[in-house]
Amino acid sequence: MVYFLGVDAGGSHCRSRLTDQNGRILGSGQAGAANARIGISNLWPLLMDVSAKACQQAGLDQNDWASIQAAFGIAGLSRPGLQQELEAMPSPFASLRYTGDDEIANIGAHQGQDGAILIVGTGSIAHIRIEGKSETLGGYGFPVSDEASGAWLGLELIRYSLRSFDGRIKKSLLTEKLIRHFSDNISGLIAWMDGANATDYAAFAPWVMQAGEKGDPVACSIIQRAVTYIENFVDVIFEKGAPRCCLMGGLAEPFMPWLSDRISDKLSPSQGDALQGALILSGLSV
Repeated sequence: MVYFLGVDAGGSHCRSRLTDQNGRILGSGQAGAANARIGISNLWPLLMDVSAKACQQAGLDQNDWASIQAAFGIAGLSRPGLQQELEAMPSPFASLRYTGDDEIANIGAHQGQDGAILIVGTGSIAHIRIEGKSETLGGYGFPVSDEASGAWLGLELIRYSLRSFDGRIKKSLLTEKLIRHFSDNISGLIAWMDGANATDYAAFAPWVMQAGEKGDPVACSIIQRAVTYIENFVDVIFEKGAPRCCLMGGLAEPFMPWLSDRISDKLSPSQGDALQGALILSGLSV
């Protein structure tokens, strides 16, 4: 019996899915953030743990792992030396392939066919796949990149809130909520920023989107700037020859009503998720 395992190791969570050769789901698992920034010593045990959860749910023991064809999509895999470090680890599987989480999302979205995706989640990145060749746009890491992402929205909210605290711009319900969150203590906010990562900033993204729905002027300004970035991404994707494009990630649905008709009409629905893409990469037939 041959099994197929896909793992999506992203900035917010790490998920796994195990299937049989007919694509029937046998087990799944979930763990915390598993991107490249946590380092190989933390990343590898997490990948093995989330794989074990799927196998245990399927009733497989350690001896069965040698019958598994696996593929892992990992956020930040392009960091120098990381793929080589991973490939040097002793794999318990029959085969194991590594790629970026953006590529498995693209493969899943288009079921292995040519196409592009724009992911707007904790971070943001575009991935284009044409005739077997892949190209990425953006995704250089927060805070220098990741425009329109959850982390970017959170950072912009803090910037606007600090300006409003100074009186340089008008306050809004959203900026006042953010300042209250830190007990009106700007020193405390600055101390928080010293240790905050992209996931921490992204926790404020729902505040921005929800306030935008209610017409908060600061939220609307932030969202409209984000939409400008998204629409530019989409235009460039099609200029590069992609036959179709999907908007994906946790912020894809909240952003859709804000996009122009010109852009939303260009977007296609996803045909599958990133885990499906990892399974296809592992060798599962579709």
